[in-house]
Amino acid sequence: MTIEMMSGYRATMFDGDASIDWLRHGWRALRFYARKAKDAINSGDLMMKAAMIERANRLLNVMSVILDTSEGTTLGPSMMQIYSGLSGVLLRANVMGSTEALDDFERAVETLANEMLGMAEWAGGK
Repeated sequence: MTIEMMSGYRATMFDGDASIDWLRHGWRALRFYARKAKDAINSGDLMMKAAMIERANRLLNVMSVILDTSEGTTLGPSMMQIYSGLSGVLLRANVMGSTEALDDFERAVETLANEMLGMAEWAGGK
């Protein structure tokens, strides 16, 4: 797939260029899935834990696909590294049944969202 094809794919997903507004919903969903997985661990529901972690991981994959990682960009490749790290935390949470890992995941996503939304507001002059 060429860079032009990927950019076109992203544009069709969003009726134009991807924006921070779509990511806001993705980050909210990631935090929701982490909380549900943590509740499942605490209640001993291993199937629900695995399902919520799988959903979070799939969403991270979708969010990775929309990143602009073409030559000369810096944000897309940086976000890929962050999303890869978050995926690793989800793996740790799933394998170890770790609520602490899910707490780390949720805090990291919240920090990411706050930082990115703060940068977007600053750049927009709001």
